[in-house]
Amino acid sequence: MYERKIPVDLSCPLRLTMSLIDSKWKSCILDELRNAAMRPSELHKALPEATPRVLDLQLKELADDGLVTKTIYPELPPRSEYAITELGRSLLPILDAMIAWGEANKELFEKTVHLINDFKEYFIKNGQEIYENPSPGNKDGGITTLEDKSLGCTQKSGSSLVKGVLAYAEPVNTKGLNLLSAPGNDLVAATACAASGAQMVLFTTGRGTPFASPVPTVKIATNSRLAGNKGNWIDFNAGRIVTDDLPLEDAAKELFQLVLDVASGKKVKAEIAGFHDLAIFKQGVTL
Repeated sequence: MYERKIPVDLSCPLRLTMSLIDSKWKSCILDELRNAAMRPSELHKALPEATPRVLDLQLKELADDGLVTKTIYPELPPRSEYAITELGRSLLPILDAMIAWGEANKELFEKTVHLINDFKEYFIKNGQEIYENPSPGNKDGGITTLEDKSLGCTQKSGSSLVKGVLAYAEPVNTKGLNLLSAPGNDLVAATACAASGAQMVLFTTGRGTPFASPVPTVKIATNSRLAGNKGNWIDFNAGRIVTDDLPLEDAAKELFQLVLDVASGKKVKAEIAGFHDLAIFKQGVTL
């Protein structure tokens, strides 16, 4: 006989609610039953991705929790139906909110998945390993996998919600954080940002690079050693947070003021040196 492995946690209202509907198909089952009672075979047909065994187990749990009822009719062949209870119906506003959220964000998630898979296909077509970090400089700096690199990108993106997903050089039309499809090559990526409408590029670097892009490119050193050795390249030394105990809030204010100054016409180091670079994305992996 099947027994629930994890008991319902009654001490936390949120956990209690989640325990009732967080299984993969329970919310879908309740949604299907909102308008009429259904036979198990009808539910299996409505939710073909779920195996009959899984659906039957989750129907049993829903019945045990009082969210649905099971009626067995004394007929030959035997017939049974499941119907939503008033308690189960009280969860429908939560499901409606989840459905509305999914409808509002479906396109964004689909575009994000397409962006990732499209770039995977690009690597496959060019005979490259998808999960290998191809940058020698990154490897020398201690980053050994694409996962390591991606963690750094996630940190740089901050905590803002993604509002849009753009194809290569597609103009920005949504205010807020946008994901842009472009390769990891510094200059190609910065040029792609400019092509999509970026007015300035904030470029963090731990090893240093003299490149510029079609728009002002603010070089932000992650360590004071780099800032000291390459002062003609670096516009802002964030390494002072570590070496000089500069409070993070103060560093943020300084950087924000620098961004305002550059936006108002102040030249960055690359512009002073006369660097104005551009690189277009091409077929074949760029190193």
